[in-house]
Amino acid sequence: MTPCTRASVFAAAVLALAVPAMSLADAASHLAALEAQCAKDREAKIKPLRDAQIAKCKADKANDPEHCEHFWSDYGNGGRRRPRLFDNLPSCVAAAKARQALHAADDD
Repeated sequence: MTPCTRASVFAAAVLALAVPAMSLADAASHLAALEAQCAKDREAKIKPLRDAQIAKCKADKANDPEHCEHFWSDYGNGGRRRPRLFDNLPSCVAAAKARQALHAADDD
């Protein structure tokens, strides 16, 4: 093999490896944007509900207001006994599909 041919083969191999890496990076960037939009949309829906729970807790004078703030601070994010709220929003569904596609591409 001539030096020129070796260089061409090497360049082709580098390009073949770089193209999927670039598309995976683009997919990961797109996923991050979708997840950020999902978080923003969920927070807009959850905040009034969380604020209502905090106000209800604080209305009971036996409760420490700081405890109410802390206890309800993660309301809507799911947990052992509660599901995550508003995962069915369009932006969240799109993010879940993009996450599955990216993981499927990683498995290839």
